[in-house]
Parts: sequence; structure tokens; C-alpha cells
Amino acid sequence: MRPHVLQALPYPVQLVVGLLAYRENMKRLYGQGTGRFSADEIASFRREVWESFDTLLAASRRKSEKDETFWVLGGERPSEADAVVFGFVAAVLVCKAAPESQKVVRALPAVVDYARRIHERYFPDYECWE
Repeated sequence: MRPHVLQALPYPVQLVVGLLAYRENMKRLYGQGTGRFSADEIASFRREVWESFDTLLAASRRKSEKDETFWVLGGERPSEADAVVFGFVAAVLVCKAAPESQKVVRALPAVVDYARRIHERYFPDYECWE
């Protein structure tokens, strides 16, 4: 992702600035405690969070009419929670920078179905992820 953000700079400068930014972010994450988890723990947290959303969305889907858009909190209309969840799901499905998250989300049918239905209802003019 460095070439996109720092494209105005010459390549050697991109490397140095990228390294400095990486080092600073890693120090900050370690200081917050987030950077102290192992890769396996992070993968476990990732799976747990997305599986929780899948369970919640599956329950909402069961309550809704067939082929109708269903909402995170199970209401009749979208809420702020739906905007947030859809934003995260759509970002994971289109972003190539997080292949592990993309793999987890694509394996969860209720999450993908939720995002697809919202996309078809509110954003039909835009290309869908695949």
C-alpha cells in the first residue's frame, strides 16, 4: 500500500518513510497492548468477532421475510449499526490488504448475504465484490 500513499515521493524515500511509519505504528500498538498479541491470538480474535456477527445476522435473517434485506438489530429499518457493519464488511470484501480477514468473512454465509442484499438495494449502480 506504500506506493499508493507515497506515490509523489521517489522510491528510495518511500522505503525510508514507510519504514519510519511502520516502526512508529508498531511502537504505538505495543504501548496500547494490541501489539503484544501473537499472530495466533489475533487470528482467533478475528474469527471470534466475525463469527459473532454471523450469528447475529443469521438470527436477523431468520426473522425477516425471504429475499428481503435484514438488519443487524432485527428492526424494520436500517440503523447506524447497519451502516457501520456494512462498511466494515464491504471494506473487508474489496480490500486486498487483509487477505486473512477476507477469507474469514467469505466463509460466513449470513455476513456475505447481508452485505450483498444491502449492496443490491442501496448501491446497485456500483460494481459488487466477487
